[in-house]
Amino acid sequence: VVRDKIPIKSIESAFRIADGIGYIKLGQFARTTSAEMEQALASLRAEGVTKLIFDLRGNSGGYLDQAILVANEFLHKEQLIVYTEDRNHKQLREYSSGGGSTDLKLAVLIDEGSASSSEILAGALQDNDRGTIIGRRSFGKGLVQQQIPYADGSALRLTTARYYTPTGRSIQKPYTR
Repeated sequence: VVRDKIPIKSIESAFRIADGIGYIKLGQFARTTSAEMEQALASLRAEGVTKLIFDLRGNSGGYLDQAILVANEFLHKEQLIVYTEDRNHKQLREYSSGGGSTDLKLAVLIDEGSASSSEILAGALQDNDRGTIIGRRSFGKGLVQQQIPYADGSALRLTTARYYTPTGRSIQKPYTR
């Protein structure tokens, strides 16, 4: 047995389902997600895909910057992707720089396992009228956390703000029932 690095791909599958219809299953947002997405979209476009089923079910999130890059691919320039707001009402906003797949028709699949970055992506596509969301209510993890390390190796994660979709819906699920 020889030790080796085993790459974990964030795109679990990408293929043409029928004439003009493609499918991409995005399992997580990793460092390579944006590059993987570009390759998958190029391959599907070469097969004549004009409509895409984008599966985010069970995607628990990952790197926020990768979710923003994926959203860029489907949104027009200057469309709002996400914003954060802290308790002092200070906001930070992320806008699209425009991508090459703004003409694809999108259907986005989510479920209760879709969280964090996948909710941000789904919310951006829905609120900018770029995709239809299909499925169950997502997990509801929309907190911005800052990690404060301690000398003993432990750390404290302090919630500093919340994530909101472009139309102002909080991604965080309420704590009340």
